[in-house]
Amino acid sequence: MSDKIKRLRQKVRAAQHRLGIADTDYRSILAERYDVESTKQLSIAQLADLMNHFIAVGRGDQPAAPRKRDWIEIPDSDPNVRQKRKILAMCQSLGWSFAYLNERIKKQFGVEHIKFLRDQSALQTLGKDMVNRMNKSGQDPYPY
Repeated sequence: MSDKIKRLRQKVRAAQHRLGIADTDYRSILAERYDVESTKQLSIAQLADLMNHFIAVGRGDQPAAPRKRDWIEIPDSDPNVRQKRKILAMCQSLGWSFAYLNERIKKQFGVEHIKFLRDQSALQTLGKDMVNRMNKSGQDPYPY
């Protein structure tokens, strides 16, 4: 068996599972479309056609994307909670990732994460810079 056929069969099976197609339904698709009982009986062209069918059904070729963390939680007990939340909101408006923000904080202030940034002047410096960047990009840093 060639590696190409093996990889294509694996992709088809993975797409089947991602789309949530039961094995009995999968076998009925094979019987209706190709008059075969198993994936092993399909040619390369038929495997490619089946993959295109799965793509049309629901993007079965795409791996499940890992869920991105879309927010950093700042506890209400943090003394600088309002400033940090404003900085995080501006970070999203500027299109920055939170990883980029934390890298910048580490380089500029020597602190690993925004949660651990306690220096008021550092928070003000960061906030002022982000306000200036938003103004330059034509965004309103104080929308409400």
